[in-house]
Amino acid sequence: MFSEVRRAILPLARRRIRGRDDLERASLLIDSLGRHWQDPLPLELLIVTPRRDVAPVRASIPHAKTVAVTVRPESDFFAPFSPFYLMPGWFRQQIVKLYVPARLGFGGYLTLDSDIVCVGDFDRRTFVREGRAVSRWEPKSGQAWWRNVAGSIGVPYDRQGHGLSVTPNILHSDLAFQALAHMANGAIDATAQLWLRLARRIGTVPWTEYSLYTSVAELKGNLLAYHQHWDSCYGGDVHLCSERSCVWEADDFVRLAGLPQGSDPGGTFIVVQSHAHIPVERVRSYSRRFTG
Repeated sequence: MFSEVRRAILPLARRRIRGRDDLERASLLIDSLGRHWQDPLPLELLIVTPRRDVAPVRASIPHAKTVAVTVRPESDFFAPFSPFYLMPGWFRQQIVKLYVPARLGFGGYLTLDSDIVCVGDFDRRTFVREGRAVSRWEPKSGQAWWRNVAGSIGVPYDRQGHGLSVTPNILHSDLAFQALAHMANGAIDATAQLWLRLARRIGTVPWTEYSLYTSVAELKGNLLAYHQHWDSCYGGDVHLCSERSCVWEADDFVRLAGLPQGSDPGGTFIVVQSHAHIPVERVRSYSRRFTG
């Protein structure tokens, strides 16, 4: 199912809100990928952005020898009157992470956001074991969207179960296509059905990209044909994302910023949540504490 993971998807929209600059953070991400990608073949990173942002994104992103970056507008994938454009930005980013790799037939791929930094070396085989991905999981009891999606799809909600966790993660375009086709329910475009679910449940999170992907694959019975079981991912020696070095709130940064140089991050990627409003240069300095 998985032979390699050499492609990555990054939805990106330019926003500068109270010190938050997603383009600067995306540039830091690309710099970090360039330092840590160790494969002879380049990492292929596709950035999908609103049409108005294509030119400034192309002009601003750094060039890394080991990362082949392509920037394409959302309109290359979604028709002008698609319900996709009616969705809030967070949900549009989620759709991009499923729809674009499914349409382009990515195979195994890495999902990224602009508040992620790479802090460990990896290559196209690092997150593949016996043809299945070493992905990131979470208990379903932690978020209400797992119950919401189970009800929509028609699978039992198991609060003791586990599903694929938030970005960054490793997915496969086969299962992304499967999830969207199921949600389309015979229609040409799944975005119409997904937008209706948003409109009917304003103020809630009726679905996320990972809960759709996981739950449909559970319904079809092929989730663990593509992904290593959560027990082996939790307890294994390779971790996609650190659970101890991420910064979710400003207080986390105060606690973690003093780590000594060469600290073990506990994973290949960390998240420094943009809503914590940590300046980009301080994020850069923090991420380099893990490089020895």
